[in-house]
Amino acid sequence: MSLESTVFVGSQAGLECFVCIGAIMKNNIEVLHQSRLANVFNVVGEGKTAVTLLTSVIWNDGKPRRTYLKMFSKSLALGVLNEITGYLLGKSCDLPLPSHAGIIQLPGGLLKNQDEFLPVAFVISEAPGRTPTTICQITDPITHTQLDSVMNMIRDWPKLNDTVAFDDWTANTDRNLQNIVVDGPGRIFLIDHSNLPISPTWSAADLDAGAEYRNVLAVILKIGQNGTLPQKRAIAVAASQHTDAYNGVFDELKYWWDKFLSGDPSRRKALEDFLRIRADEGHNRISSNFYLMAV
Repeated sequence: MSLESTVFVGSQAGLECFVCIGAIMKNNIEVLHQSRLANVFNVVGEGKTAVTLLTSVIWNDGKPRRTYLKMFSKSLALGVLNEITGYLLGKSCDLPLPSHAGIIQLPGGLLKNQDEFLPVAFVISEAPGRTPTTICQITDPITHTQLDSVMNMIRDWPKLNDTVAFDDWTANTDRNLQNIVVDGPGRIFLIDHSNLPISPTWSAADLDAGAEYRNVLAVILKIGQNGTLPQKRAIAVAASQHTDAYNGVFDELKYWWDKFLSGDPSRRKALEDFLRIRADEGHNRISSNFYLMAV
């Protein structure tokens, strides 16, 4: 049985089953019927991991909000679960995330090739601001002037060390400059956790609790600081909070992991073990590993 069929056997029945979470625990991830999709404005991204639409969604508080709807192909069935995991852990770490996140059943006829996608999508309310990529007109490779502009945006950001530590803990390998939204000095929001952990196709064997994974923000900081990372101690201190953050949201994490991975117990166990062990060992891991990170 494929992962897609394991997760979503009967999309309507599966979605209705998800609704019961609100009755048993704090519901950080909202479950939305397709009728809550009020409008579709335009396609804003057709990246490697998802097709993203800018929409208007009526959330469970009855308020419509501009919302990004991320549709993952069936070959990337873990993308929705990764987004949910990242949002729950980020919220528990008090990171600056958009106010609302959830899943929504896709209405028929939304895309011509809709059969290639999962029957539910991840939705997240719009955060104010623009990405550094847009603000600085980033090129590839990035110029020194562009790098200096990015460093000026993030250097004094109060949540910088917490975010670097979070990405290390969760093996978020794709905190690129399109996954940060800047809304003025010190006001930065985090978006896009479809590569947490690692990628939307991770396997149990990929999750090594002691490994060092690419941390994009740490790399940017080292390049922008002549190969040094003076924030390292503060990053390690931030990591010491992860065990409490993990325990604080574990019940809801467990609910979603059980729903998505009920037919794949080895993957389910690997994810829980990976995040728990890395949370417990975060301070020591960062203290030991970060100075080895290549620039």
